[in-house]
Amino acid sequence: MAAGSQTPQQAVVRSPQLEDKLTISLPLAGRIRNLDRPKSEALEKALGRLHSNAVPKADKKSKKRANQAVVPAQQDLFVGLYKGPTPDSELLTGNVSNEEAWQHGRLLVVGTQQYIIDLNPPIADKVELPGLPMVGYPICPVPTLLFAEEGLSQWQWYRSTSPGGSLAPSTSQSADHGQEGQQPQPAAEFEGFAAIDGATGRLYVPAKADEGCVLRVQCTPGSSSPAQGKRVGQSCFADTARVQQGPALTAAAQRHPLAPSPLAHPGIRVVTYNILADQYASREHSQKVLFGYCPKRYLDPDYRRPLILLELLGFHADIICLQEMDEKAFAKYFLPQMQQAGFEGHYTNKASSTREGEATFYRTSRFRLAARQVITLRDCFKDLLHPAAQDSTAADATAQHTQRSKRAKRHAQFEPMLRSSPHLQRVLQGVATVAQMTLLEPVTQPDATPSPSSGQQIPTSDSSTAAAAAEGSICIVNSHFFFHPRASHVRNIHTAAVMSEVQAFINETLNGAASCSDSQQPTAATAAITAATTSHRADEPASAASAPGSNQQPAMLFCGDLNSDLNDGPPGTPGNMSNHWPALLFCGDLNCGMNHGTPGVVQLLNAGHLPHDFWDWDFSAGFSWGPDADEEEAQPAEAAADGIEPMAASQQLAETEAAAGSSSNQDSSAVNGIPLSIPYKLRSADDLRSPFTNYVRGYSGLLDYIWYEPQRMKVERAIPLPSLEEVKAFIPSERFPSDHLSVVYDLTWRVSEQQHKSQSHPDPVASASHVAPPAPAFTNTRHSPSEATPSSSQSAATADTLAPLPSASEALTPAQTTYPIAALPHNSHRAVSALSAGRVIAVPTDTLYGLAADANSSAGIQHIYSIKHRQAYAPLAICIADVSDLHRYCHAEHLPEQLLQQLLPGSVTLILQRRQEAPLCAELNPGLDTIGVRIPDSDFIRGVCRDHGGAIALTSANISGAASPLCVNDFAHLWPLCAAVFNGMRIQADRAGSTIVDLSVVGAFKIVRPGVSLAVVQRLLQSNGLRQIE
Repeated sequence: MAAGSQTPQQAVVRSPQLEDKLTISLPLAGRIRNLDRPKSEALEKALGRLHSNAVPKADKKSKKRANQAVVPAQQDLFVGLYKGPTPDSELLTGNVSNEEAWQHGRLLVVGTQQYIIDLNPPIADKVELPGLPMVGYPICPVPTLLFAEEGLSQWQWYRSTSPGGSLAPSTSQSADHGQEGQQPQPAAEFEGFAAIDGATGRLYVPAKADEGCVLRVQCTPGSSSPAQGKRVGQSCFADTARVQQGPALTAAAQRHPLAPSPLAHPGIRVVTYNILADQYASREHSQKVLFGYCPKRYLDPDYRRPLILLELLGFHADIICLQEMDEKAFAKYFLPQMQQAGFEGHYTNKASSTREGEATFYRTSRFRLAARQVITLRDCFKDLLHPAAQDSTAADATAQHTQRSKRAKRHAQFEPMLRSSPHLQRVLQGVATVAQMTLLEPVTQPDATPSPSSGQQIPTSDSSTAAAAAEGSICIVNSHFFFHPRASHVRNIHTAAVMSEVQAFINETLNGAASCSDSQQPTAATAAITAATTSHRADEPASAASAPGSNQQPAMLFCGDLNSDLNDGPPGTPGNMSNHWPALLFCGDLNCGMNHGTPGVVQLLNAGHLPHDFWDWDFSAGFSWGPDADEEEAQPAEAAADGIEPMAASQQLAETEAAAGSSSNQDSSAVNGIPLSIPYKLRSADDLRSPFTNYVRGYSGLLDYIWYEPQRMKVERAIPLPSLEEVKAFIPSERFPSDHLSVVYDLTWRVSEQQHKSQSHPDPVASASHVAPPAPAFTNTRHSPSEATPSSSQSAATADTLAPLPSASEALTPAQTTYPIAALPHNSHRAVSALSAGRVIAVPTDTLYGLAADANSSAGIQHIYSIKHRQAYAPLAICIADVSDLHRYCHAEHLPEQLLQQLLPGSVTLILQRRQEAPLCAELNPGLDTIGVRIPDSDFIRGVCRDHGGAIALTSANISGAASPLCVNDFAHLWPLCAAVFNGMRIQADRAGSTIVDLSVVGAFKIVRPGVSLAVVQRLLQSNGLRQIE
């Protein structure tokens, strides 16, 4: 039958590759018909359905009347599909499959109407505009493209012409269906909008002129193929809300100028940031209780996301590790935005129904992905406890059994503790913690000259050239550790398990067993790594203790808590390892702060081992969840109290444990602690000097870290954290979108002496700058007093002599470094041990932080004067535990007992006549017959005095004349000169110190220093009959 002769229309056929059906869409019988047909179905069935749809259906009355006329018309209607674009082409037979028949450019004839088949035209199904539009904050629309390529799609931005008017933002809409070669919709067709000059890219940053206006973005999809050429398809547009003015001063406004562009090769800028999951910020409990100080509008995801994005992009980082990333936020907002900025990334959800987890991004001009894996921590212990478990339905059950057996062997050190505690087994199976492992290879090889990240030339100094030669691969570990105030042992175990899994991942990757994803395999460059390390056997550990500059070993980066020991050498001859063995970088929120003692995680990462009697093993003993707790009940402490450091939240312990269904019933047969070891020793990029990365009501502390291998890498520079004055108030807030702060450090590769010698023109100064600093001393917080005493060699260096006060730069890498530990009773023995050795400690009081030494130790007194640079004639006060001790050191018989009880303990120093027989050394205030005495209203320092059995000399922890300290970070430069620094959190007082009153004259008093309690002291003294004298 002859084909119709009307002007051909378009029949769109959508045939997705991975689906078993195709869809035919065309105008037919006065309406758009959409036919879903199986691809394998015979063509004749699809044509038959078109035939039946082509004839208008008659109503019941007319159908009976006109039945004889309709039937011939239906029978005579021609429906056919031709191989070519004209009726002269061959007609396809009915037994051809739909998939084969419906090809681009073919002619379909239905009666007198002709259709040209348009197969898989590029379509923008919809466009989403996440986030609140604000001046200066980038907007990146998220299109849903079908059969289109993002790079060939066209964009145009429009601005409403009625700012502040009644124009309402619309949802995503489609414009008229485009033809081949169609151009974007002209601005004139969008009534009330005008095209923005030059705004033809996907990413747009609203300008001041956009404030108050609605923005419209139009996406015109495009595609290209050898058979069909370039095609432009159906466009789609979407509108924003009205553009607002963002915060005047962003969270990173004072930090971004320090990172104006990406680092030149081989430098690496690393960011780790807990961004606060949208679902946590949006909970009623969070908005009314946890973050009740923050206006609700600033907790809205549409407000917070643009602030987070701008902060991240402004650092020009190479590697970004994010925690508490919402699954939808990653897919719909952060990934598209970061891809536009030149990054790639991947997301891992926690092992629970809570849809948040970790995301790792890397700059594609600097790194390529070699492999990645996810550690699900609960699986590590499941395999250990049930090594014979197999999936009976799996065809490769034997291979699975072998893999599980290997994993159980890797974690065998945990078995004694787990076997003895069913409660701990339950906890470890309930925790949803995961960790991402990402192996990255440098895009630019060491002999290249341009910097791929910045376009700048690589510095030509010999030190930079040597660092480039030391460059290798990096294994990044990104995790967010479990939180519960009584579960520090869980974090200890998780840390050790993660490090063991990292070692296995690197070994398997270099032997070709690991993959980038379910579908990807290691890259060709990974194969080159493997070839370069053939001397490394598969069964050997990927030890971090390799020589500096052994740069064929991939570096590790782990954002966590502590710095590490640099003294250990390589397992073999220095310089024999190749630079293709990955270095390790560990980034994340470890949920263990330093406020109340060195946590086990910190000790383990720093030293590579943890003793069985470390303090937080006992602290966590007996922790369990109640019998009715399920997986979701196991998470509320992590979700609701995330960011509140475990021991700092002790006052909330009862409430938190009730919410989690926890108990503290200790099983007497349980093993409370085990010795742990890991194959790495790491160092914290900040050397634990950051005052806080989390600042919420009731807590501020250091929770977020970047750990690195000091044998392979070193810190070049920090992008400083904002000060408390810059933060101004608890976060999140208008300017700070999360309850955490981003941590940013610039790293580079450590260069060995051998590599320096290999350069044609060695630079002695540069060589000296790359020598590894001495390893910081790191002591156990759980050892007995005798074990805490310095060794003989150490005593000679630190107890009998005192180094001069270091400069600010020298204090960053001291020969010996002391880190704050908790001012809690279980640490009193450490203070006593140091005092007995004639050393100086730093302690909190009720007014200021002070330096203390044994008041009967000549060496201790001399050390205090040296540390403070204090004039010899300036006297020191003593501190005692109780009023009953007063008469041992001074004459107080003339004072009413009730007066002493009223004044002490308290923020007052009493000057009294010194007893000649008092057990005080001659070097303490020589030539004076009076002595100042304090009994602070502070349980810790009074407990130290009791345990010590004598008075301690006490003065403010500062250089003489400097501001008096209210927190440990106020005198961080003095930490290296102290045997121990005890942290009792920030003292809630001004810097006036105690009120000093002279009571050495009978019946009178004299105010020597007003201090913080002047009015109270004066009233008490006068009410007890004493007169004030000048």
